[in-house]
Order: sequence, then structure tokens, then C-alpha cells
Amino acid sequence: MKNISETTVNMARIAQLLRDGNEHAWAATVDRVREQLPQDIPEARYHIMRLFGGMGSISDVVLYREGHLLTTENDELYQLLSALYDDCKDARST
Repeated sequence: MKNISETTVNMARIAQLLRDGNEHAWAATVDRVREQLPQDIPEARYHIMRLFGGMGSISDVVLYREGHLLTTENDELYQLLSALYDDCKDARST
């Protein structure tokens, strides 16, 4: 991971967006991994990569509030998730 503090901030924003879209379970999962990050980077990176695996992964989340699609929030979420994935993937290959 290139910048742990930036990754931590981005993960906090991901969790907030998930909460805003009533995805509280996903938000709690992201928060747990984010809290682990400074203490055990390889383990946290492993858990981050697992968020993206298979059907029903964090990549499949679509944010709604009161039946309305949160377009702006979804766009931001997908950008942050993509950056998080790329950062962890790049770190695994180095």
C-alpha cells in the first residue's frame, strides 16, 4: 500500500457512503478492516481483497435511500473502491 493514512481516510469515506445508503453491515465490515490496517498491514490487505471476491461482494453494492438511487454517492463509492482494490492488488504483486 502506498499511503496507509490516505487508505485509512478513503476507507472511512467508503464506510460513510455505505451507511448513507443503509448498507450498515458492509460499513461495519469496512470499519473493522480499517481499524486493523495500522496494526497489521498484510492481514488488513488480505481482508480488503476478500471484500471484492465472488458474488455478493462489496463490488455489487448499489446505494439507495428511500427507494431512490444515489447516483453521485454510487459514483464516488465505485471510484474509492476501485482505488482501494488497485492499491491492494499492486501491493500484493511487489
